[in-house]
Amino acid sequence: MKKIIISVLSVIMLLMAPSCSDYLKVDYYDILPGDYAFESEANVNLSLAGCYDTFYPSKADNEAGASGGQWGFKPQFMLANHPTMDTQASGWDRNYCTQDWTSSSGEFITMWVGMYKAISRCNVLLDGLEGMDPSLFKNGENAKKLIEAQARAIRGFNYLQLAKNFGRVPMLLTGETYLSAPAKPRPASMDDTWKVILEDLSFAAAILDWTPIDGQYGRVTRGFCLGYQAEALMFQARNDDGTYNEAKYNEAKQIYLDIIQSGKYELVPCYSYLFDPEKAWQKEDLFAIVMWTDNGKNRTNTSGWSPTEDHYITAAYNTASMEYNGWGSLFISWECYYSFESGDRRRAASMVALSETNPWTQQTLGVKSDFNHEKIGAEFMPNISSLKYWRVKANNDNINPPFTMHYLRYSHILLNYAECCFFTNDASNGWDAIDQIRERAWGNLEVTLNDPTYPIPMQTTTVTVPDAETYYTNYKATKGYTTDVGILAVNMERRHEFNAEFNFFYDLKRSGIIKEFINIEYPKNTGIPPTEAGAMDDWHTYRTFEHSDNKMLYPIPYQEILTNDAIGPEDQNPGY
Repeated sequence: MKKIIISVLSVIMLLMAPSCSDYLKVDYYDILPGDYAFESEANVNLSLAGCYDTFYPSKADNEAGASGGQWGFKPQFMLANHPTMDTQASGWDRNYCTQDWTSSSGEFITMWVGMYKAISRCNVLLDGLEGMDPSLFKNGENAKKLIEAQARAIRGFNYLQLAKNFGRVPMLLTGETYLSAPAKPRPASMDDTWKVILEDLSFAAAILDWTPIDGQYGRVTRGFCLGYQAEALMFQARNDDGTYNEAKYNEAKQIYLDIIQSGKYELVPCYSYLFDPEKAWQKEDLFAIVMWTDNGKNRTNTSGWSPTEDHYITAAYNTASMEYNGWGSLFISWECYYSFESGDRRRAASMVALSETNPWTQQTLGVKSDFNHEKIGAEFMPNISSLKYWRVKANNDNINPPFTMHYLRYSHILLNYAECCFFTNDASNGWDAIDQIRERAWGNLEVTLNDPTYPIPMQTTTVTVPDAETYYTNYKATKGYTTDVGILAVNMERRHEFNAEFNFFYDLKRSGIIKEFINIEYPKNTGIPPTEAGAMDDWHTYRTFEHSDNKMLYPIPYQEILTNDAIGPEDQNPGY
């Protein structure tokens, strides 16, 4: 994908720059005429590359309170995981694990600015594209439609993410940016939000193919559009009072079935392969962001932290153990660690705990005396680190290691399809989809692989996977859940499949299980308080807060309320 985000793109992007405040109100039209991007097919494709570029981090976005250097990774995984308590953090990030966030918390303005930047670029492109004569394109109207479809898919994706995080948000439409429409109210209802999202994604799905244009992985495809269209329908199916619209679930279910029956995607045989730096864009990916490495050359010197490239990211530092230079943004809870069934190989591929050795870096947790405890650091963080991103050593030679951010995988499709099945009285197909996930999780798809030197030894013989319905029926009874056993099963499989990725919190709240999950998996005031002796060697997460339903939507960032004259404090989400 990087092939299409170079050349004069940086100049084109200046013409498309949006803003959520005054910080980008600069007239660049003395550099190039305002219609330059729409004078030719080549130029408008460069403008489209500017829309794709918003998926990647950029040091240039460290403005208006928004941190762009970790864009696409840190704010996304934090907001999708930390409120579940399965992942935790220290420092100023810890509030995301305790429902203590506020409208001024940094990740919210970062998400807001980053997504509206993408939306605004798409809106400018779509507005200019509309006036272009088809004769300017080599393949006429078809080529023009392909560009429109990609821009609308990117816009729909970003609005879906905003809706999942913040609920009703201002809907900037074609031609609008925060410069041209600085006072834009929130729509009257969520249905108005879903309408724009679904129209964009369904339009794009009808135009785009299953395979990326010109074989450029990183472009949106029909699978991307259908996958997110179905997810939007699932969110639309949930009512504020906890009831649900079975017709919407049926509509989403059919879309997921179309993806499944297309035969374009399949589970990677070895779950751990998904997170190997050298195995980018595998057949399981409907959409992923691939970060590359420059072997540390994105710094101005070998001892500092001054990136000279726009695109850089320090995932290893965010995720590595503090014992080995990690920053403390991502720990895995012991509750999550102990929740895996015996034989489930996803745990060994996803996390490394006290006394275990990272198979890729050969660094063992608990070697140093200060770290030889279940909890570490002044804030008593669980001594477990994510192996999905920590597969290189966290040092200055690897400031920018390669890794893949999996936004939408085939396993998402199967589990979302299962959720739809359970909400539409089709339990047998729901359990079948879960069984496919579990067959891979227990290593049965690895048996045919010939990879004897892989850091995690491969499964060589087929094993019997515990029956999912039997297991989760017992789990429900033992733990005291009241939710439907199928919905419980789907979410517990998500817990183990997508830990530290980009969806789990949203899945829990959409399917109506988040409150029970927090109260049952993380009982309040269980274990030893951090102020008492022995707390470092107690694995339990000590939860002190009461779960609040009002925290299930994040707050509209304070900066938006201050700068958007069409939104006031009365428009803030409940609970803030």
